[in-house]
Amino acid sequence: MDAVLRAISDFMWGPWTIGVLAVLGLMLTVASRGVQFRKFGTAVGLVMRGALRRDKGEQDSGDISPFQALTTAMAATIGNGNIAGVATAIAVGGPGAAFWMAAMAPLGMATKYAETVLALRYRGKTRDGLMLGGPMSYLKEGLNLPTIGAIFALCATLGGLGGGNIGQANSIALVMSTQFDVAKWITGLLLTVILAVVIIGGIKRIGLVAERLVPTMVVVYAVSVCYVVFTHIEALPAALWLIVESAFTPVAAIGGFAGATIARTVQYGIRRGVISSEAGLGSAGIAHSAARTTNPMRQGYISMIGVFIDTIIVCSMTAVTVVIAGVWHNGEISTALVASALNTSIPFGGVIVALCSLMFGFTTMVTWSYYAEQGLRFVTDSRGVVWGIRIAWCAAAFFGAVYEARVIWDLGDIMVACMMFPNLVGLIGLTREIRVVSAGERTAGAA
Repeated sequence: MDAVLRAISDFMWGPWTIGVLAVLGLMLTVASRGVQFRKFGTAVGLVMRGALRRDKGEQDSGDISPFQALTTAMAATIGNGNIAGVATAIAVGGPGAAFWMAAMAPLGMATKYAETVLALRYRGKTRDGLMLGGPMSYLKEGLNLPTIGAIFALCATLGGLGGGNIGQANSIALVMSTQFDVAKWITGLLLTVILAVVIIGGIKRIGLVAERLVPTMVVVYAVSVCYVVFTHIEALPAALWLIVESAFTPVAAIGGFAGATIARTVQYGIRRGVISSEAGLGSAGIAHSAARTTNPMRQGYISMIGVFIDTIIVCSMTAVTVVIAGVWHNGEISTALVASALNTSIPFGGVIVALCSLMFGFTTMVTWSYYAEQGLRFVTDSRGVVWGIRIAWCAAAFFGAVYEARVIWDLGDIMVACMMFPNLVGLIGLTREIRVVSAGERTAGAA
């Protein structure tokens, strides 16, 4: 069973999927008139205003501030994939994978912009008066495809329980056990209690936690890897050239690295960029639809900065650190490879990686709980069902921490991939709307 699920997961995240997402990103870049380039400065300004609590738009209709919506969405995307996933991509595909990972980011920014704009244009309200939006809403209201919208919603719930909860809890418990000798059941119990405190408070409490924790964890990780780069600064030009050169030429076997063709390098690089940013899955639209704003384009600008931070900054920092420290070919993968890189300059590098892995994994669990809940709200607006998923989410975290759940992790990956297909239908079907919206930006006063 495990082998079958893993084969299905690998197929669904194969080269053809990456190609479709790349073409979609290009289509949306054209439809939006290159919004990720035209409005990049505006987007950065909006994010900074939100971080400094100077965003006047925060008084509009919605559940959380525009900046909290961004950090909530980023809490899901900036996860262990930014550490373990990037390191594995380089260990398998070579340094050039980092180039293709970053090259995919601009297309992902256009996709994320479109998802957010559509999510806000078609968002509605639950019986409790909370905002409800995302691919399920624009599939139902924009394309009159409620059944496909329901399929997306159910996949979001099931995918969240697997990859966004149980799998993350398992990774956190493993890190705490190996680095700090904490029993897995203790980690599971603590996760259950802390998650309950956060998610039972709903999106407003989730937004508050994300607003504080996401910037903190990014800064802690950034300072650590930048210190490693600084201590190896003389090797920076050679490291950057190796990344670029390896993107277009085969990499020979060296040390523990088995070698890689150009096709393998491109595949692993782009795949990591897509999975890390979640652009194309539609998940971020769920978080951004809760923002207090009446201007979908404005929130769209903010959302695309999440891809920039996640992929071009955080993922690239991991890649450069692993390459510049000279450990990328030592035969290790995942967090062990990043820990090796940090250990070249910081004696307790493994501890830093473990703590960052814990924070990244926890914030992913928190945000995906909201995605799962909103998926169920779309299917049935029952208070009992909503409270049921919150309780089940906390219980699943304990299960994931205590038991090895490879089958559920693979099933979660499959369900997350299944979210993409309904979302692609929505994005392709409403591309013309993105084109019309972007053409009318000047008269709409989007900035």
